[in-house]
Amino acid sequence: MKSQLGQNNTQQRPKKQGKQTIMRFAGLGTTLAVSIGLGSIGGRKLDEYFALEKPLITAAGALLGLAVGMWSVLRNIKSM
Repeated sequence: MKSQLGQNNTQQRPKKQGKQTIMRFAGLGTTLAVSIGLGSIGGRKLDEYFALEKPLITAAGALLGLAVGMWSVLRNIKSM
């Protein structure tokens, strides 16, 4: 009986670890999406405030959000 219990425990660990890995990567994707979104929204508000015809600050904000998001994702991947 002990050998059967040991086998069941080893079979359950990879499933649990797999779910944690999936949730961690989902969180990283969410972090990236939110940082890009916040950069875009902030840039759009600044474009409206300065009454610019072209969305230059929106583009800059999105790129800044992308850079910050990628930095955060890479930092978290290195800590795995």
